[in-house]
Amino acid sequence: MMKYTQTMKEQDVITSDAVRDLLCHVPDVKVGSIVYQQNVGREYGIDGRIDLSRDGVDYALIIEVKANGAPRFVRAGVYQLESFVAHLLQSGHVDIGRRLIPMIVSPYLSLESRAICKAHNVAYLDLFGNAHLAFDNVYIDRAVAGKPKSETRALRSIFTPKAGAVLRVMLRDPSRAWRVADLAEKANTSLGHVSNVRKALFEREWIEQQDDGAVLTRPDALLKTWRENYRRPSGHRITGYTHLHSEELEKRLSGALNPYQQRPRAIYSLHSAAQWFAPYGRDGTYNFYADELGVQALIETIRLTSVAKGANVVIRVLRDESLFDDAIEPAPGVFCTSPLVTYLDLWNGNDRDREAAEYIARESFPWLE
Repeated sequence: MMKYTQTMKEQDVITSDAVRDLLCHVPDVKVGSIVYQQNVGREYGIDGRIDLSRDGVDYALIIEVKANGAPRFVRAGVYQLESFVAHLLQSGHVDIGRRLIPMIVSPYLSLESRAICKAHNVAYLDLFGNAHLAFDNVYIDRAVAGKPKSETRALRSIFTPKAGAVLRVMLRDPSRAWRVADLAEKANTSLGHVSNVRKALFEREWIEQQDDGAVLTRPDALLKTWRENYRRPSGHRITGYTHLHSEELEKRLSGALNPYQQRPRAIYSLHSAAQWFAPYGRDGTYNFYADELGVQALIETIRLTSVAKGANVVIRVLRDESLFDDAIEPAPGVFCTSPLVTYLDLWNGNDRDREAAEYIARESFPWLE
């Protein structure tokens, strides 16, 4: 596949055109000179400057362009703008009376990145349409629903099954500091994959590096973003009917369920899992995650039969078998998906599922606001 790379000139033109389009919404504004790559001394530089005037007052938009609009890079850009503006004022490289307006421009800025800009009184604009510009009696604040496809793909890459194994380990104990090797061993994945996940979390400022390893500082933001980009585990579904119910079925399954590799694996999932650690209400359908051998064990244990209608058992044969590694044992011989996996599964269901997920969150994730 051929990759298309913007040259600096093309980026400058796109940026300046986008800013000029935004300024068209400001009554009586007059745009003056546009300067690219302005430097003051050896240490201070920005990507562009646009002079403008309105009602007899002169302004200058001091623009820093960030190809990656993740919070970490936006925060660095904000600090760079603050340093540049301060040095510009001290050095006398600005017209007396001209008011300076720092601005971040990026292909896309997340809610977190936009909040960083506002907290530092920095204007922003992204090419997706989000914008904030406030000076004197001018106020533009525009938020566009949704995300560009590139951002959606980038987020989903953080929450792939392999990455999910790493995230589940970290969210199990958000206050723990993790070194790469320890996290790779616990998540049963490679050092390189853990490093990639950590890099993505750093960019979004969800973790920070401490002396003894990386610590989740925003587990709430991580989980909220994950649930919005979550996909239930893939694998084919097997449905059927069992005449066993409630205590009789649970008695038969006690000791028959198993999450370990040396035996057929099958565990409770969805509402069938939730009832064991956050009782919210029983569901008429029994749900399980299993491997191929686990399916056969379930069929024999609960005497599952095929029916055209009225199935009360759903078994998902997992492709991502790391979910078995997270299984918990809430009662002797009973195994089910962890509260985190159960929460994500239910949150992405119907309204009743969502209510059950919120109940699990209150019981299991006190840090989730």
